[in-house]
Amino acid sequence: MLTIFFKSLLVYVVLCIAMRILGKRQLGELEVSELVTTILISEIASIPISNPEMPLYQSMIPLFLIISFEVICSFLLSRYTKLKNIISPSPSTLIYKGRINQKELRKNRISPEELLSELRLKNIPDPSHVEYAILEQNGMLSVIPKIAHQQVTLNDLKIDATDSGITHIIISQGVWDEHNLKILNKSKSYFEKYLQKNNLSYKDVFLLTIDDTDSKSLIIKENSK
Repeated sequence: MLTIFFKSLLVYVVLCIAMRILGKRQLGELEVSELVTTILISEIASIPISNPEMPLYQSMIPLFLIISFEVICSFLLSRYTKLKNIISPSPSTLIYKGRINQKELRKNRISPEELLSELRLKNIPDPSHVEYAILEQNGMLSVIPKIAHQQVTLNDLKIDATDSGITHIIISQGVWDEHNLKILNKSKSYFEKYLQKNNLSYKDVFLLTIDDTDSKSLIIKENSK
């Protein structure tokens, strides 16, 4: 049992390092080569755990070989488009100017029901409202509505507005977010002055955020006062 425990722990650490090397895309939208790599990694990693008598290095060697091959393969695919089109399917236009391409649907084994379901998830009730619907190489559906069915923006209405950017967490449950402080190039004292005006300590804060316009939002911990 002790051997299995340490093998499992080591395999877990190695897999965490492997996924870190492969990048964030490996955790989400997978292409064909990435999906194959993920399946192989999971299969190889389970061998030393299910077979305690097997030396750990015998599974680690093929594991690192597969990871190395995927990194090299990803680099080559990013440099040579033709090679990528051989390994991964080319993007398919499923809807063009409101008309469904039935041939592409059959080619990609997608039923009309599945297509309509994907459109509804993107708040598009009717295929005739779509200018382009493209099935990308990673399997995701990109949809561009017709102009008449696109949401109106402030720019369309000729209204000036300040972009607030994104919200950055500064304090979460009484803990400073050092990473965001560094990104924003702001010191703790800057926010401590803001908290002092509200007679608060950082330990009293459930959530303190700031956007790119310096607009702050503060939520106090329950029962902190």
